Amino acid sequence: MNTIEPMTPELVDQATVTLTRAFDADPMFTWIFPDAERRARSLEVLNRVPLRYGMRYGHVAQSHGGRAVAIWVPPGRSVSVVGMIRSGMLSVPFRVGLRAFRQFAGANGILEKIHARHVPEPHWYLVVVAVDPKLQGRGLGSALVEEGLARADHSNSPCYLETSEERNVRFYERYGFTVITKVPLGRGGPPAWAMRREPRRVT
Repeated sequence: MNTIEPMTPELVDQATVTLTRAFDADPMFTWIFPDAERRARSLEVLNRVPLRYGMRYGHVAQSHGGRAVAIWVPPGRSVSVVGMIRSGMLSVPFRVGLRAFRQFAGANGILEKIHARHVPEPHWYLVVVAVDPKLQGRGLGSALVEEGLARADHSNSPCYLETSEERNVRFYERYGFTVITKVPLGRGGPPAWAMRREPRRVT
């Protein structure tokens, strides 16, 4: 049974490991951190920030003791610079390397413009869904997405997400997301897909 519960502080370390393992082969991160060992270390640093942000300003759902995680930002909020700094982003450039961080920030800047242009109204932003590779294929990711979409439908709000993993596009399309645009994440970088989902009537 895939029981979904809120993230708690004692599970943050495990959730960070989950995100790191889940995104180790993600095209965006293999482009930014081509060295596998450095990528693992850098992802541990990077991934802790959105987890903290989600716990402060959004909703973080988890299953199996943090081995499956979804981070959502609710309607009326955005991913703010101040919030990211409060969540630990200030030290990240020095820990992952300035060049890599510039690539990361540049890619995120591209996506932020698309986000603002295509979803200006209040909405739920699905920042990330991650499942430890050893638990993938058991429906945990689906359960996390469905839990968040139920909340969005209840509030009659659209949802938005981005992915740089092409196989994820079909996964999210199953839940009503449609591709808004496909865009390269920088010179020589992989493409990313921005996706939007309209709310469904709750019966």
